[in-house]
Amino acid sequence: MKNFIILTIISVFIWSCVTNKKPRAEDQKPSIATQKKTDSADEWEITVFDAEYETFVASRAQPRSMFTESSLKSRNTILVTEWNSRFYSGTNRNFYEVAIDYDPKENYGFEFEYRMYQFFAYCNWKYGIQFNGLRGIDKLK
Repeated sequence: MKNFIILTIISVFIWSCVTNKKPRAEDQKPSIATQKKTDSADEWEITVFDAEYETFVASRAQPRSMFTESSLKSRNTILVTEWNSRFYSGTNRNFYEVAIDYDPKENYGFEFEYRMYQFFAYCNWKYGIQFNGLRGIDKLK
């Protein structure tokens, strides 16, 4: 009996030292911010607060040569409208925490448009969020 109690105590101690599971995908969500660069009044930059985003852009995203600025602008207009529609309707409030302030008349530049588009492709790839404005090749790679 004494050995059983000691074995139980050791088992409980070892079990309590096990690390927790990885956070669920719903608990992790990307956040996005846009702002003008301070050194240049004509350039914008996009910041995505998710550590895997840069890795996604470097390794899984379609190359920049496959896009034009005008095609990215038209797709981003559709994607941002869809994102903001979901935000304002209250759909999945835990994921859509902020509305994206995007003006299609503003000239953001190619790099900004590319990174914005890749943000939506990244959300589709990592979280399985479906967006109508994504090209077929960018959906759930």
